[in-house]
Formats: sequence, C-alpha cells, structure tokens
Amino acid sequence: MLSTYEGVVQHGRIRLPTGLALPEGARVYITIVPTLDERTARRKANGWLGENVGNLVMAGEGQLARAGDHQVWRFGAFTSSVLTEPFGPIGYVDVDAETGNVLTGQAETEEMIQRGVRQERI
Repeated sequence: MLSTYEGVVQHGRIRLPTGLALPEGARVYITIVPTLDERTARRKANGWLGENVGNLVMAGEGQLARAGDHQVWRFGAFTSSVLTEPFGPIGYVDVDAETGNVLTGQAETEEMIQRGVRQERI
C-alpha cells in the first residue's frame, strides 16, 4: 500500500512533522513539487508568446519535464484566431517551475514565428 507523508527540505535534509515515524525497512521515493503551478506558468508562457512570437499565439496544456538541471512546465504553442481552430503546435515554451523564468531561446522563437507564418506543425 502506498502512503504519503509531507515534509519540508531544510538545509538539504527532509524534515518530517514532529513525532512521525516511518515504517522500518520501507522503500522511500521523493518527489519534488514545483513552486510554480501550471496555471501561473501558462500565464507566463502566454505573456511571453504575445510579446515575442505574436498576439495570436497561445500556450496549450502544460507538462512537467526536465530541461538540463531545471524542472520546467512545457507548453505547446498554438496559433489562434476567432475564425479558425487553434493550429499547432508550432513550437514549445519552457517555463522554469521554480523561478517562473521563460527558458525558450531566440532560435526557438524565430522558428516558431516562421512555422506560424507557414502554418507548419512541429
């Protein structure tokens, strides 16, 4: 049976609630929960897309992923208009799950712009 215990990392060590004893010999897996939730990260991605790619480009559903040593929220970028269904993805936007910084570079930005103009999926 899977049991969940919540603790906090302080000075590199996990602090569990006082008085909590884990079962002897239990296997333990640690999951780091990102500071930034998907909704907030999507707002960051949408703002960045509007400023850097185009005002008719929006972020799709987010997925937690690894990018080097960063945990990121990764969003597909879709073109949209009032006359057509969203098209894409034309690229991806990575938002650092801890800091909220957009990690997508200039080369990827230019590729998204070109794919959006050509209506080409990635």
